[in-house]
Amino acid sequence: MNTPGFNRRKFLQVGGTFAAVSIATPLAFGASVFTDGGDRPKDTEENLRLFSNENPYGPSQKVLDAVSKHNNRINRYASFHTHDTDKLKKTIAQQQGIEENQVILGHGSFEILCMLTRAFGQEQNSIIVPATTFNVTAAFADRIFDHKTLRIPLTKEMDIDLKATISAVTKDTKLVYICNPNNPTGKALSAADLTSFCKNVSSQTCTVAIDEAYIELMNPSKRPDTIQLLREKYNVLIIRTFSKAYGLAGLRVGYAVGLSQTIAKLHHEFYSFGGLISNPGVVAAMTALEDNKYVDVYRKRNAEVRSFVENNLRKMGIKYLESNTNFILMDVKDSKRFRSELKPFGMAIVPGGGKQYPTWVRISIGTLSQIKVFLKAVEGMEWLKV
Repeated sequence: MNTPGFNRRKFLQVGGTFAAVSIATPLAFGASVFTDGGDRPKDTEENLRLFSNENPYGPSQKVLDAVSKHNNRINRYASFHTHDTDKLKKTIAQQQGIEENQVILGHGSFEILCMLTRAFGQEQNSIIVPATTFNVTAAFADRIFDHKTLRIPLTKEMDIDLKATISAVTKDTKLVYICNPNNPTGKALSAADLTSFCKNVSSQTCTVAIDEAYIELMNPSKRPDTIQLLREKYNVLIIRTFSKAYGLAGLRVGYAVGLSQTIAKLHHEFYSFGGLISNPGVVAAMTALEDNKYVDVYRKRNAEVRSFVENNLRKMGIKYLESNTNFILMDVKDSKRFRSELKPFGMAIVPGGGKQYPTWVRISIGTLSQIKVFLKAVEGMEWLKV
């Protein structure tokens, strides 16, 4: 991190204040669920990077070992190998109980979200999105087609407004985009509500795209079974990524599953050359799919640290939204001032609420050590508590 006035020595000095922080560690913390002590990252230059919602612990050791073992193949394109793009698609299809022609890969989920624009967004209001969400598809449509997509404001509780979205759908609607859990709010739709919505809205001419970038971080008992909707032939497109729970953000691997005709339509925008995925990315993704125990461990660890943050924000009287992800959206009254006062601690965060919620910021859930530094800084902002 290139924050002025911050270096390794200062970080260690700040770290020395941990014992003085008047913040109680939750009872759930005892022996770490990670065998290496939990705070594995050694890149202290970026140790207070509380944005982008990355997995701060990195990928599993199995993934690291597999990538290292195959580093002699980086001079080759990501096809025709023991680990190649076709085999990755086949692995995903087998795990989800669908056909291989129902899977498409992307350079992270970002590329797929851009594909949606080109495939569905050529007419005015042919795409409907929440007004506050991960709006890559809408923003890209506005730019390349020079017209506005239809944005539906969140409810007063800051939930995606499914009723208003249903009312907005017309014969001209080609795509409805839903991010669940939603970014930046962290809130999730109930399984029953999302399932009912998809059955109501999806049709031969209207695809419901469900961005599940954070689905692995939800409580498994509360996750909607969107794949079952696909197996039942509803026109849904489920978009997922290896960037978050799997810790592979730097390798850029994502995928989507849908009806074969929807995937074929996206392939038309894809040029079918194995995509933009790297050879190490394919190796990492395939190995990660075989190591779901690591994802479960990270989900539990993240939930513990997230609960720790929420408990302390509540004690300080700071408004926040309960999250199902690895980030929290909080109301800091003056987001510009808040971000400025975090800089001396070497912290970088981003605004979170957009035009609808200008005083809100989004905080990524880092390691416990990182979060303690963050909370110590917030605790010193007396103006927040007035």
